[in-house]
Amino acid sequence: MRWRVDKKTTVEECKSISTTFLKQHDYFCGFRWGGMKWTNSMGEETGSISFRVSVQEWTGEIRFQYTQTQTYSGERESLDYPVRFAATPCHLGGKRWWFICPLVKNGIACNRRVLKLYLGGGKYFGCRHCYNLTHRSCQEHDARVDRLCKNPALLYQLLNSKRLSTSYLVFRAALKLKGYL
Repeated sequence: MRWRVDKKTTVEECKSISTTFLKQHDYFCGFRWGGMKWTNSMGEETGSISFRVSVQEWTGEIRFQYTQTQTYSGERESLDYPVRFAATPCHLGGKRWWFICPLVKNGIACNRRVLKLYLGGGKYFGCRHCYNLTHRSCQEHDARVDRLCKNPALLYQLLNSKRLSTSYLVFRAALKLKGYL
């Protein structure tokens, strides 16, 4: 999954479930059972989850049911727990459904309203803030390259300095200016 120690885990690496998926599949209409599967890039199943959705006018709950295998011990644990929903009115009518993050961090319940929950290294689904997740695009972008592209004099100065510590940065800025990045 992660290839560098100093990089955060990304949301793209985690299993997730969104209220958008639930809405597209008509789960916000009373009481419904369902599930979903996750696959890798080769189409092989990497996980599945069953859930039961129960909603009233502006509140509701989803009950997650899945089995998780511990990475190091191989021990399997069956999990079954609820996560609350809340709805807010949209400006042009209708409503938007949100998960209420069920995780507790540093002894304080998160209760953040989010559109997606992630299985980010723990055994329970929670928001990206609780799991300290980031997006892949945030790790790929380097603001220092942008600054060098906006300041050609500094780029030229670093190019001529022959300092090994800045050579990769200068190289990336030059590629970006040429349109390769």
